[in-house]
Amino acid sequence: MTGGDLWREIGGHPALAVLAALAKELGQELWLCGGTLRDLLLERRPPDLDLAVDGDAMTLGRALAERSASRFVPLGREFATCRVVTPHGELDLAGLRAPTLAADLAARDFTVNALALPLDKLWSDNPESHLIDPTGGRDDLAAGLLRPAGPGVLQDDPLRVLRAFRFISTHGFALAPGLEQRLAGAAPGLFRVAAERIGAEWLRLMAGPQAVRAVEAMEDCRVLTRLAPELAAGRGLDQNPYHHLDVLGHSLACVRAAGLLLAGRGPLTGALAEEGPAYLQEPRRRALFMTAALLHDLGKPPTRQAKDEQWATFYRHEILGAKLASARCRAMGLSKADAAWVGGLVAEHMRPFHLLGAQGRGQLTRRGVRRMLAALGPELPALFMLAMADTIAGRGPLRPPEAESRLLALYQEVARLRDKELAAALAAPPLLDGKDLMQALGLPTGKEVGRLLNLVREAQLDGEISSKDQALALAREVHLQSFS
Repeated sequence: MTGGDLWREIGGHPALAVLAALAKELGQELWLCGGTLRDLLLERRPPDLDLAVDGDAMTLGRALAERSASRFVPLGREFATCRVVTPHGELDLAGLRAPTLAADLAARDFTVNALALPLDKLWSDNPESHLIDPTGGRDDLAAGLLRPAGPGVLQDDPLRVLRAFRFISTHGFALAPGLEQRLAGAAPGLFRVAAERIGAEWLRLMAGPQAVRAVEAMEDCRVLTRLAPELAAGRGLDQNPYHHLDVLGHSLACVRAAGLLLAGRGPLTGALAEEGPAYLQEPRRRALFMTAALLHDLGKPPTRQAKDEQWATFYRHEILGAKLASARCRAMGLSKADAAWVGGLVAEHMRPFHLLGAQGRGQLTRRGVRRMLAALGPELPALFMLAMADTIAGRGPLRPPEAESRLLALYQEVARLRDKELAAALAAPPLLDGKDLMQALGLPTGKEVGRLLNLVREAQLDGEISSKDQALALAREVHLQSFS
């Protein structure tokens, strides 16, 4: 779709004509502004419509919602900001943040977002000729540069520091000369920002097509380790001859490899090539996967044990790392479910390598594969994609040259077992439930019931038992042994 087509499409939004009529009735001036115009000029379809109102935006928003049978959502009292959710998309209306439109635009975050268009000019023959651009946003847009709209805008809202990197990720912008230093100087203010706002920006950033560039730019500005201070402990921390980078460098390399894999530019073949990138295309899941790649080795600094000048171990770093990663995600405003997803992937990220070791010793078992499937469920492709990124990021002299091919072959085998031999077993209902067990053995509710149910389920899935009576007999035997 061409730029002209997009302008006409936006002009055909049913709610805008209603809104223009309402504004005229109320004697209010109204402008399309911000990201809506930025994306239209870039020939990108804007996800929603931003409008500035010289007057009471709340009254106008309520009237629009009533007249268009839409939903009215108040967003903020300070500048009377509201959202109208229509069947054709969302409209955000905000009162001017300054006495004039020009001053309002100069108080916005970046020049590329400090643009306005009188709404009635949207239906003119050449809407672009009527753009209001007091800060030079169109020139910066043409140059692909991010430049603050005014001298104090980063300090006014420090979230704009993170938003700058989000625009690198989502729009491919570069930082204007001097902005790197200004972002570094304003970054301490991020601690004043509500965690939920940070979390929303973080997910948009990490889901973007150029998230790798954004993360690297954050590290260059020392913003990354302000957002996730635990990462700083890996700077300069050597590993072992399987790796060629320190822990922080390896984490960044893992993010780069993850980005390549998601873009289809890595060494993926077979089942993982078919399942991995497709499973991670949903934006939120992609963002969480990239977050897991960044945080997967948070447990290494506190678990490092030096053996000699060249060798160090990090036993069970994935267990501690999962706790640290989950806690960091929560501190950054991610939901409990999202933090648990990231933590779960970090906790399991060594499992494919353990299975590779067992396979090399001829000890890869159906039970081992099944336990991994039971632990991960549908997240299996994400785990192996993380393991592949981790493998690609390690280029030390002891790294096996066939590391990627072995990992791909392992996934092929695991997927085969999952689809042909284990699917029916995993789908079979448990032979016992907690009520059955407590009644038969006279047990109270507690950890022992859960332990016995897990043991019985394991035996069922391994084909050792197949009836309720056998399950009760096994549970009784195991329970009595624990007291003998």
